[in-house]
Amino acid sequence: MVTGLNSAVIEGQVVNPSGKGISSVLISDSLIQIYSSEDGMFRISTKADSLSFNRLGYQSRTLAVAKVGKRVTLQPEPVVLPKIIVSESAWDIFSPPVDRVALPVDPDRHYYLAGDVLTSSASTHSGDVRLAGENQGISILGNLPRHSLIILDGVALNPDGESYDLSLIDAENIESIELIKNNASVYGGGSAIGGILNIRSRQGRNTGRSDFSLGTELGSFGHAQTTLAFGTSYRNWDLRINASHLDTDNDFPYKMPDWWAPDSLFIRENNAKRQNSLSASLSTSFNQARLSLQSDYVSFHRQLPGTVNFSDVYRYAFLEGYTNRNRFTLSSLLLGLKADLLAWMNHDGTLYDNTQAPLPVFLSQYRQQLLNTGLRGSLGKEFNLTAGLKLTAGLAAELGSERYQNQNLLHPANDLDHRSGFANASLKSAMELDLGDIACNGAGALRYDHASSTDNLSWRLESSVKRFGYVESTLGGTLGTSFALPSPYDLYWKGDSQAIGNPNLASERSKGWQLWLDNRLGAFNLRATWHHNTIDSLIQWRQVQMFGNVWKPLNIGRARIRNLELETGWEPLEWLNLSGATLITNALDLSTESPDSAPRLMYTPELSYTLKLDLNWPGFNFWSSYRFTGEQFTTPDNLSSPLPGYDLLDLGAAVNIELRGWTLSPHFSVRNVLNRSYSVYAYVPQPGISFLGGITLRVSD
Repeated sequence: MVTGLNSAVIEGQVVNPSGKGISSVLISDSLIQIYSSEDGMFRISTKADSLSFNRLGYQSRTLAVAKVGKRVTLQPEPVVLPKIIVSESAWDIFSPPVDRVALPVDPDRHYYLAGDVLTSSASTHSGDVRLAGENQGISILGNLPRHSLIILDGVALNPDGESYDLSLIDAENIESIELIKNNASVYGGGSAIGGILNIRSRQGRNTGRSDFSLGTELGSFGHAQTTLAFGTSYRNWDLRINASHLDTDNDFPYKMPDWWAPDSLFIRENNAKRQNSLSASLSTSFNQARLSLQSDYVSFHRQLPGTVNFSDVYRYAFLEGYTNRNRFTLSSLLLGLKADLLAWMNHDGTLYDNTQAPLPVFLSQYRQQLLNTGLRGSLGKEFNLTAGLKLTAGLAAELGSERYQNQNLLHPANDLDHRSGFANASLKSAMELDLGDIACNGAGALRYDHASSTDNLSWRLESSVKRFGYVESTLGGTLGTSFALPSPYDLYWKGDSQAIGNPNLASERSKGWQLWLDNRLGAFNLRATWHHNTIDSLIQWRQVQMFGNVWKPLNIGRARIRNLELETGWEPLEWLNLSGATLITNALDLSTESPDSAPRLMYTPELSYTLKLDLNWPGFNFWSSYRFTGEQFTTPDNLSSPLPGYDLLDLGAAVNIELRGWTLSPHFSVRNVLNRSYSVYAYVPQPGISFLGGITLRVSD
């Protein structure tokens, strides 16, 4: 430790009990955050009295600066369930939600899709095709995908009532993911009825070193992808660049139902995907402040085959476009207050073309653009009232504008150009009481949103009680409200004669609660959570009489979703991790029927569960995941036979070979090992067994 006039420079190594260095440990003094290098080395200049050390899979430690030696040892902790991790997130100013959990992101594992990380819990589900380049939406607790709010580095990506396509986020650029379930609009605004997925992208690690990696992979159905990453640190500056190129045919074989074409095998043609992504992060720390600038650019071209029962109607259709996300963040300590300033500009553009189909039934060609800009400021402070009693208070305000354009290239009279502004304010207060063997938390949050001439007020109450001992037990719960805005498509669409938007739509609103009991005994953990959510003014498309029958969205729906979630895990050995989770869902459409006779919500399985086994030896990792998804109805009245349930088994392995600062990491995985033939949506087949293999070379100085 080197002590300066007002600060101390701490140098050392983070190791496990066997003395091996631990990479990617987050080291923080509550303002400055750095990561340990590949061999666990770190260097940080701080004016604080203590440092915290955090990494998924290890017990967190907080040490006084004077007691930080040349080596800091972290004890392994079983990753039996998603758990809280330290990260830069939307609630750095606010106290973190009591139900916040982290979805494990293994830095040593190669992820094929962003959805592979996001659906690692039984409470999250994607019904989209599990291939690279395909649209990837996500559902939380059986809610609609548009009711899952995605936040990237503090910026909400889909607050305007549409589901977000997660394939536009590079899986290799994800640092951490946090999940809040059940009515969380107080933390992000619209679309958080089911919950929030808060994603943090990789940034410069302030290790004082440079690293470079180059990877390539090949797989089934013409899959080919190349990735590149570079990071470097100089003094207080950190730079990181990620790039990738994807080219895949996705022309997998599939079987039609026996009643349609017995013993038939077809090829999913016109399904190729190309995608390029580039992301960069530049950050620096000075005095009592931290500044970061991040930018992502993704371009894509996707052939869209449509449903297999209307293949000639959509043959040769395609979608191409881009997304550009830019974020500027300034964090500082100001007069004892934590202060954050966040500015962003997101710009998306697409071209849809279906003008070459053999059956020209739904000819269409249009361009869309969405520009979203905003500025948010927040302040927070902690008050130590008495010994063991702490009060945290925070407030935030946000304003911005949005412009949506739709240029109809076949019928220019149907062009759209809509501009709107938005503003919101939120506040939260939380109390923490430490009684030694018992810790209590209670919080309340309130948020007011104004957008598109619509006002929405959201609130949330949170509480938890934890008892320490031989068995560590936690009892907690939340109660709150949320909302979802009508999308621009619902409000203004007039692209064809079969459908028309409704500018008089109101926001969808929900109210719900959750209650959980968590018990941990050594390396074994068991958690049960009960969820209840009621959604009113649900937007549904219905046929109405307007100079003929047309489809129009109306606020006529009402739904009730109840869940029982069971999670368990066990790590009997340091290198062996077993886990499982079950979600039982009762989701009813109460729009026209009472609960006793109401139909089930479409595409919402009553039962799903996952079983996982992970082996982590030095230099070798093996993982396996088995998931069952129950039957799903495909029509609102449930009169048609449901899609049958299906089960999937995925396996993967990776090896790390280290030699003089070089790391060679070959990886191989098999998806749908059992070669199941199944569909999640009617007439949209899923691929059978597929293989993926690749190799990554990493170099660090």
